[in-house]
Amino acid sequence: MVVQWEDNFFAGNRGHTYLGNPEDRTQIYPDYVRVCKSFNVPCERVMFRRDLKEALQRLLDAKTAYVLDVVTPYAEHVLPFIPAGRTVADMIWKTEK
Repeated sequence: MVVQWEDNFFAGNRGHTYLGNPEDRTQIYPDYVRVCKSFNVPCERVMFRRDLKEALQRLLDAKTAYVLDVVTPYAEHVLPFIPAGRTVADMIWKTEK
């Protein structure tokens, strides 16, 4: 979402928000799958929309804590979102593009 703030409020100026190349899974960081594994918490990474529904079902069926790391395209904006320092009343529901 930081990329989204950069695009919406700072004319796309990037401030070290590159999190790795999705084409090379070893380059994506932070690696939540490894972090969760170190705490014995089930976790999986979803890279493609076609895999999301089944992964969400596994998360919902889990009897313990479960982390789902969903990788989205770098420039994909997530909606709705609340701008920094604002409240739920200021939530943005659509892009201005």
